[in-house]
Amino acid sequence: MNTLSLAMIVKNEARCLARCLRSVESIVNEIIVVDTGSTDGTAALAEEFKAKVFHFDWCEDFSIARNFALAQATGHWILVLDADETVTSELAREIQQFIQGQPRIGRLKVVSDFNRNGQLFKSQAFVSRLFPAGVSFAGRIHEQLVSALPRVNLAGELSHDGYLVTNKSDRNVKMLRGELEHDPQNAYLLHQLALEYTSLDRPGDAFPCLQQAYRSLQPSDPSAPNVVVDLIYTAMKLKDFLPALAVIKAMEKPLADFPDFFLVRGLFFMELIRTDTARYISELPKVEQSFQRSLILGETDKYKSVHGSGSFLAGYNLGIYYHVLGNSDGARRCFESAANLGYAPAQAMLQKLAA
Repeated sequence: MNTLSLAMIVKNEARCLARCLRSVESIVNEIIVVDTGSTDGTAALAEEFKAKVFHFDWCEDFSIARNFALAQATGHWILVLDADETVTSELAREIQQFIQGQPRIGRLKVVSDFNRNGQLFKSQAFVSRLFPAGVSFAGRIHEQLVSALPRVNLAGELSHDGYLVTNKSDRNVKMLRGELEHDPQNAYLLHQLALEYTSLDRPGDAFPCLQQAYRSLQPSDPSAPNVVVDLIYTAMKLKDFLPALAVIKAMEKPLADFPDFFLVRGLFFMELIRTDTARYISELPKVEQSFQRSLILGETDKYKSVHGSGSFLAGYNLGIYYHVLGNSDGARRCFESAANLGYAPAQAMLQKLAA
């Protein structure tokens, strides 16, 4: 029977560590917690779960800290989690089955809560976190596993709420900028820096990072779809429409199967027309076409995606479009569809229409 070690690095995670450990304590054979300088009782909390706690002097390099944690593990397999993540019961069962199979890397579906314009959303992305002993990490920040083993997606969800806490963004900005001094055209690092600026509500700093990341990418690069979507959202917030127009035109074919792209495309043209109706009214059909395309594509596991982009978010915004144009029946159908999926703004619009 293969054994499983949980390996974590932590600092000041008393808010959420117990929740994380409680979600996996029944499936792991040991818990390795490497503390990089907590002052809030994190280490003592880990010890309550019988974790093996090690203290590590932070050296501004996540991969070194991760690999130190891996070196302390004795299991046949390693599960890597962050303290702000929680393993669902479905995923826990999958993990137990997965580690009895052949050596390969398990990619966990991380479902993250995040805020955009004061509204709570969920995104999902597959991240390599489950692997045989002997694999290691590389990269000072947003470290990645280095392995030629095949990678397999697991269906169960890993819940993550860390994006709602921004007290680490200043540190991450400093580290990412330091890395970019050595590799200024690295699209992945530029995108990650833009995400940190976005979490700090600094779209003016995020936008040039996204533009440079886009220029450095090939359309086939794995991060290209999300760089494009984030660039368009940021352009909308800054009302800097012309650069985003060119990106949309260039990426319509490469991203023809990405519902998030067509959702933001529809939102973009709505905002563009609202801002300068006389100049851009001819683009109006693209709003309906975009949201309908998102609905046809549906939800996706192929890309990092915001939950609802292929369902209730597209349906709700299509309903808003119909409502503005006076198509009450079309609006009601869209709102009903989105409301049936639990989307509260759609339920509110139905109440408004009924009043």
